[in-house]
Amino acid sequence: MKKTLLLLFSLAILAGCAEGSALVIGDVRPAIEDHTMVKILTTMPEGAEQIALVKASSGDGWNQQQSLDYAVDELKRQAAKVGANAVVLSGQDTSTEVTGVPVYGGGTIVTSSETQIVKGMAIWID
Repeated sequence: MKKTLLLLFSLAILAGCAEGSALVIGDVRPAIEDHTMVKILTTMPEGAEQIALVKASSGDGWNQQQSLDYAVDELKRQAAKVGANAVVLSGQDTSTEVTGVPVYGGGTIVTSSETQIVKGMAIWID
């Protein structure tokens, strides 16, 4: 029983918490059910319809790549919500937060965390 609870708790954490937003600048289309179908592009295709500026971030991976993967997945979710079938990446950044915790008896424990941030234009392409 303990192993099952530990496994479920671990899966919940590993599922990756990410947050995102969309700023609508065009006409919203019906939401796309399966966000994994949203394509990631690096250049704007000719004739693409711009729908929204999207942004996502995550710092919950075991490493930078996993955090970036979670952020990209959230970017796709945000795009799918506004009916976009592709996202043209416009930027990627890393935010680092350093925290110092005083220790009883003197000294400080310093920790840092990195958040991966991705931005793009949610678009519709035929």
